[in-house]
Amino acid sequence: MMTVELFVSGTMAAADRQALAERLLRKLTTAPDAPESVLAKARELTHVLVHAPGTWVTGGPDPAAAPRYLVRLTVPGSWSNNSDFGGHVIPLITETIAETETDSGRLTRDPHCVVQIVGLREHGIGLLGRTTTSSELTKLMTEEFRSSGEIPQAPEGFVIDPICGMTVELATTQLTLTHEGTTYGFCAPVCRKVFAEEHAISA
Repeated sequence: MMTVELFVSGTMAAADRQALAERLLRKLTTAPDAPESVLAKARELTHVLVHAPGTWVTGGPDPAAAPRYLVRLTVPGSWSNNSDFGGHVIPLITETIAETETDSGRLTRDPHCVVQIVGLREHGIGLLGRTTTSSELTKLMTEEFRSSGEIPQAPEGFVIDPICGMTVELATTQLTLTHEGTTYGFCAPVCRKVFAEEHAISA
């Protein structure tokens, strides 16, 4: 579950704001090795808002000639505390916005696109009229995949995360658990946590 708030300096047409929001949603919820059912639920739980503030004061070149972008990405704290998450999502967001500029390299040369990742504490998210933990969110996003009984084939040296269906390289992941003689690999700490909870494993 993500909320993406993108603040853009200067004037951006409504159609351009819509296109940018849709582009960000698509890029943030696309992964070549993830089951489509998981990605569809991720899209349903991701919200992208594009704002054009009435006032924006900053230094540097005139924002009319060099638009500024401030992105506030709000996610469960367990996601934001994972350095791999920031290492993946910050370049992805910056590149996605840069693709809409005439000079696609500007945002990696000049500090004009700031991405802030805000982690919400456990029980700081509400869905279905009640507080929702990161484990419950993960179960909600992966419910259809897990109930399908679908077991994708993993390439040699890889395993399938049993919670979300992502492909994980067993030799490089630090997120593993052994259960009944089988070693499982996980794409994220929260998937490992859900598996441990469901199988009563001390993690």
